[in-house]
Amino acid sequence: MGNSKSKEITKHAKVAFTPEQLQQLEKLFAGLNGGKDLVERSFIPHFPENPDFSIKLFNWMVERSHNHQIDYTNFVILLELLLKELKDYYLSDYKFRNLEKFELFALISLECLENDKDSINRFTVSYSQGSIVIRELLNIYSGGQITNSQRNDLAARSVTNTIFDQKDEMPFNQFVSMAKAQLIYANRLCKYYFNMKFLGEQSHIEIPRLNTSSFILNDQVLALLQLSSPDFSKIKQLQLQFSSSVSDDDLDHIADIVVNTQKPLLFIFRNREDESQNDTFQQQVFGAYISIDPTLETHYIRRKLKDPMNILYSDNDPKSLYFGDEKSFLFSLLPKYQLFMSTFDQRSKQCFAYLNNKSFRVDQPLGLAFGGDGKGNHRIWLDENLKGNATCRINNQCDLTYEMGYLLEPHIEFLNLTCIEIWSVEEKELNPILQSKIIEANKEDMQQKEVEQQKQSAIEQK
Repeated sequence: MGNSKSKEITKHAKVAFTPEQLQQLEKLFAGLNGGKDLVERSFIPHFPENPDFSIKLFNWMVERSHNHQIDYTNFVILLELLLKELKDYYLSDYKFRNLEKFELFALISLECLENDKDSINRFTVSYSQGSIVIRELLNIYSGGQITNSQRNDLAARSVTNTIFDQKDEMPFNQFVSMAKAQLIYANRLCKYYFNMKFLGEQSHIEIPRLNTSSFILNDQVLALLQLSSPDFSKIKQLQLQFSSSVSDDDLDHIADIVVNTQKPLLFIFRNREDESQNDTFQQQVFGAYISIDPTLETHYIRRKLKDPMNILYSDNDPKSLYFGDEKSFLFSLLPKYQLFMSTFDQRSKQCFAYLNNKSFRVDQPLGLAFGGDGKGNHRIWLDENLKGNATCRINNQCDLTYEMGYLLEPHIEFLNLTCIEIWSVEEKELNPILQSKIIEANKEDMQQKEVEQQKQSAIEQK
């Protein structure tokens, strides 16, 4: 490092960064403002996806720097908080340094300049402030300058609606707990984001690509699903298989897709309660991700193609009209966001998704369905005549397959679908070592989600 600024720091104190990392930070610092103390606009070119957050980050650093100047030494000290774990801290001495990375991200986004944990816990987050935190979190996935922000805000607002649940404000610690319960990978994402920005570990954070435009999906919706679902991080691309404003013969097309596509499927449904709901946010959007293992034949018609003589499979098994596996989940997107994962309840008879039309088995109900109790009752039921048929309905009382909760508003029972999209999934290729690490990380995240839910239940009981 020669006579570098990094060498001057290491003369007087032990630091959490390796010599190579300090060289990277010194090079970055020199590029931000020509090696001089940083100014308000120094971070903006470095954060094209989150320019407002970059200014907040600068202000946060100024507040915590000696003499309120961000020279190289203060720059390194503050980056210990953002990039390293508590056990690695040497220079940082703030009372709140044990906060997780998402909590730090949220404090910066909220422009909260409190310096101790008690003050932070007393800090109140309003609905509009919470929405900004979620939006800036989702912007991380964009990898570039944000466009069409009004449309993108829908995803952030739907999560915020779930978190606040008609409240105007809530304490900071409750907001963080609720956000992490919905977005289980938020902490990991923030840690990765800070490392990417300051140590250049990756060029950008990927979300699944769409092979064509969608009426419903955009970058922030995809980011939302990826932040919540263990399986979504494995998706490389979504291929549109079906898009319709809903017509009478849709079930036949959907049946062909399910039978012929040996891949997981993402179903998206848009519902309009009445014709007066012209605003996008007034319409309801919900869906299902159905994981399909191509090595297992679960649906009747696939079995029939492989076993026309019924040697291996019985024609009389009603369960054979179901498809999917335990990685499947349901979700509501608008006006509130929530995932409903598999319960692994054996009583459900694994009713992840159901499909029957006239070419399959006429002795069973004809339609498309998701969830249920294995006794003919389904969480979502779409009749064979999808267009304007009153038997398309939501049932929130019968499901043993997926976690309980309202996919739409509690009073909605009958559906008036205005749009259906079905996407097939192309997964990334993972080497076995990386795949095992992801599985372990997913287990930890699910355990963390359970802990957060228990904490939230305790807060609500108080």
